[in-house]
Amino acid sequence: MGELTCHICEAATDFTCDQCKEPVCEDCCVQMTTHTQIDYPLCTECQESNETADYAERSQEWARQEAVDKKKAKVAARRKATYWKPENVEKRRLAKAKRKAEKIERDREMMKAAVQFIGSAFRGMF
Repeated sequence: MGELTCHICEAATDFTCDQCKEPVCEDCCVQMTTHTQIDYPLCTECQESNETADYAERSQEWARQEAVDKKKAKVAARRKATYWKPENVEKRRLAKAKRKAEKIERDREMMKAAVQFIGSAFRGMF
């Protein structure tokens, strides 16, 4: 068995790329950095093809996310327009006033019941 030569630069090597199984020298291997944290030999051609595939996937995801954002913006604009219509503002104002009046009435009844309870508790003591 002869000496292996790098399939990129034809230099003598002992390494083979883990992905394509071709011989690759240290100069043609992807160096470990903070962005490419690999601890196995990988040729630059395989790394570039991986990056291309990753970019294609990310661009598809970006396109999907952009479509979702456009749809959300359209719905939000429609809701905002509906929310600030004068008749809807008036409905909300009247509903709030009604809830406030009902709360005041409930509080009055609770106070009346509390006064009756306290009055009956102390009846005959004095």
